Amino acid sequence: MSKLKRFAASALFTLVAAMLLSLSACEGKMQKMSNQELSQKRAECIRQNPTSPGRVTACENIRKECEARRAKGNYAC
Repeated sequence: MSKLKRFAASALFTLVAAMLLSLSACEGKMQKMSNQELSQKRAECIRQNPTSPGRVTACENIRKECEARRAKGNYAC
């Protein structure tokens, strides 16, 4: 494998690892978020219908947190 290919593979691995780490950090922040703030962010996601990959992921995580709270009887959003 050439040096360039090894570098590209290493860079890609690092990028994917960093993205996964940041996503898990976001989920922790959402669990601490108040019902009101979570509800506002969910409404914003629905209203704006995002297309950028980062925002789509964030909105998907917000939706999952809403569903998790709903499963526990908290109908905040």
